Amino acid sequence: MPTEPSTEIGLPEPADDQASARQTHDRRALRLGLGVTLTFVIALAYDWTLAYLAPIFTAPLLQAPRAPTPRAAVGILLVTSLIMALCLMAGGVSQAYPALFLLALFPALFWTFRSGLRGGSSLVMILLLVGLMLVPMVANTTVEITRDVAGSFVGNIGVSLAVTLLLFALLPPLPTEPTPAPKPVLPAAEVDRRAWILTAITGSYAVAYFSFGWTNVHTPIYIAIYAYSANLARGLTVTKGILAANVAAGLVTLVMYQLTVMAPHFPFVATMTLAVVLVLARMITSDAPWAPLAGFALSVVMILYGESIIPFSDEGGANFADRLGELGMAAIYALVALYVLDAYFPPREAGSGDAQASAAPAAEN
Repeated sequence: MPTEPSTEIGLPEPADDQASARQTHDRRALRLGLGVTLTFVIALAYDWTLAYLAPIFTAPLLQAPRAPTPRAAVGILLVTSLIMALCLMAGGVSQAYPALFLLALFPALFWTFRSGLRGGSSLVMILLLVGLMLVPMVANTTVEITRDVAGSFVGNIGVSLAVTLLLFALLPPLPTEPTPAPKPVLPAAEVDRRAWILTAITGSYAVAYFSFGWTNVHTPIYIAIYAYSANLARGLTVTKGILAANVAAGLVTLVMYQLTVMAPHFPFVATMTLAVVLVLARMITSDAPWAPLAGFALSVVMILYGESIIPFSDEGGANFADRLGELGMAAIYALVALYVLDAYFPPREAGSGDAQASAAPAAEN
C-alpha cells in the first residue's frame, strides 16, 4: 500500500528554488551588464555617427528571454534600413516643404503610437519615432550629415544584434528564466485617445521647432520617449519615479564625467562603466516594482555619458551640461503636457456607453 510522502522530504525545495532564482537573476544581470558595456566600449573605440545610442538598442534585446534567430536578426536590419530610407525621404520633404511635412507628421505619429499601444514591437516603435523626429530635424539644420545620421541607426542596430547574439552564446538562458509578461490589452477607444494625446504633445513641439528655427535636434526624441513612458505608467507615483530616475541618473553621470576628466584613460572609463551598468542591470532584472525605472535610468546614463565623452578625448564632455538641461526640459514638458491633456480629455468610463444604450429600451418599456 503506497504511503504519503513525508513532509521532511519537501523541506529543502524552497531553498533549492531560491538558489535557482538567484542564479537566474545573476545570469540575466551579468548578460545585460556585459552586453551594454561591450556595446558602449565598441562605440567609444570606433566613434561613428550617433554611436552613443547603440547601448540603448542593446539593452532591450538582451532583456528578452531568448536571442533573436538569424532570420529575425536579418529581418530587424531590413526593417531598420527601410524605416531610415523612408525617413530620409521625409527629411528631404521637411527641408523643401516644411508645412507639408508637418501635415503628414501628425498622422504618421498617431499610427506609430497607436501601433505601440496595441502591443507592437517597442524597438520598431522607437526606430520610427527616431526616424520621424530626428532625421527630418537634422535635414532642416545640416543637410550634409543627414545620410550619416540615418545610416548610423542601421549600424547601431547591427552592432547591438551582434553583441546580443554573442552574449546569449556565452551566457545561454537557463530553463528557469522567466518569460515576458503579456502586454495589457487596451480598448480600441482608449488606444486612440492615448495615441492622439501623445501625437499632440510630440507634434506640437515639432511645429514649434520648425517655426522658431530651433537646432536642438535631440529634444523631440526625448519628449516622445518621456511622454510614451509616462503614458504607459498611468500613475502619479510612477510618473514622479520617472522624474526621480532622471535626476538620479543625471547625478550618477555627473560623477562619472568628473572622474573621467580626472582620469581620461580608456581602461578606467571601461571599468567604471561596467561597474555602473552592472549595478543598474541587477536592478532592472529584479522583481522590484521600480525595476522599469532602473531601465529608464540606464538609458539616461548612456545618453548623457556617451555623448559627453564620445569622441574620447581630454576635452570630452563639453556638451554635458547642455544635454542634461535638455533632458530635464524634455521630461518636464512631456509630463506636464500629458497631465494637462489627460485632464481635459479624460478616458471614458468603461461600460458607460453600454449602460446608456441599454437604458433607452428600458425606458420605452
